[in-house]
Amino acid sequence: MLSRKKQKKYLTKKERDLLTQLQVYSESGDADALHRLRLDVKKVKAFVQMVKACSDKRVLKDFGLLKKMFRQAGKVRDAGNTIKILEQLDSVPAAFKVEQDELRVSAADEFRQKVGKYRKKGKKAGRRLLQDVNAIRTGCIRDWYSGQLIRIGVLLTASGDQLHAARKKIKELLYVERILPAGLVESLRLDKDYLDKLQERIGQWHDMAVIVAAYAGREGVDSQAMVSECREREKRVREMAGDFYLRAHLS
Repeated sequence: MLSRKKQKKYLTKKERDLLTQLQVYSESGDADALHRLRLDVKKVKAFVQMVKACSDKRVLKDFGLLKKMFRQAGKVRDAGNTIKILEQLDSVPAAFKVEQDELRVSAADEFRQKVGKYRKKGKKAGRRLLQDVNAIRTGCIRDWYSGQLIRIGVLLTASGDQLHAARKKIKELLYVERILPAGLVESLRLDKDYLDKLQERIGQWHDMAVIVAAYAGREGVDSQAMVSECREREKRVREMAGDFYLRAHLS
C-alpha cells in the first residue's frame, strides 16, 4: 500500500522544488532551472494519473492549475532544442535559425511575465492535492502498471503523436516507481534500464520530427537530410520497441 503520509511528503517536496525553480528561472532565465521545473511538473502529473485511477479523480482537476505553466515552459524548451539541433546542420539557412531563436526568446519572455500568476497557481495546486490524496491499495497500483504497459505496447505500433504519447507513458511509469514501497517495486519486475533507453530514443526521434514539421515547405538543401534523419531515428525506435511487453519486464 502507498500510504497517505508518504504521498503528502512527496507532494510537499515537489511543490517546494517547483516553486524554487520557478523563482530561479524568473530571476536568471537559466535553461537548467526551466528544465528542472518541467521535470517536477511531469512527476506530479505522473503521480496524479496513478492516483486518478486508484483513488480520487478530483486530483486531475487539482493538477489542471499547473497546465498553462507547463505548456508555456514546453514552448521555451522545444524552441531551445530546435536551435541546438539546427546548429548541427550546416546547410540550414541562417534566417531560419534566427527565426527559431526569436520564437525561443518570445516564449521565454511570455513565461517570465506570468511567473507571479504561475506561482499562485502552483501553491493552490499544492494545497488541493494534499487535501485530496488517500492511501492507495497495492493491487490497484499493480493493475495500473499492467494496463499502462499494454497501452504503451499499442501506441508503439503507431506513429506521430501516438508514438510520442508512448514515451510520455513510459516516463510516467518510471517517475511513479520511485515513490513506491520497495517490495512493490520488486514485484513489478520492470526493466527500468530498457524503458529509459527506449523513451530516450523516442525523444531523439521526436526532437527531429518537430524540426521537420517546422521546416516543411521551405527551401534548403538540408530539408531532405532532416527527413532522412527523422526516418532513421524512427527506425531505431521500432527496432528497440519490438516485443515491448516482454522486454519491459526483467527475465
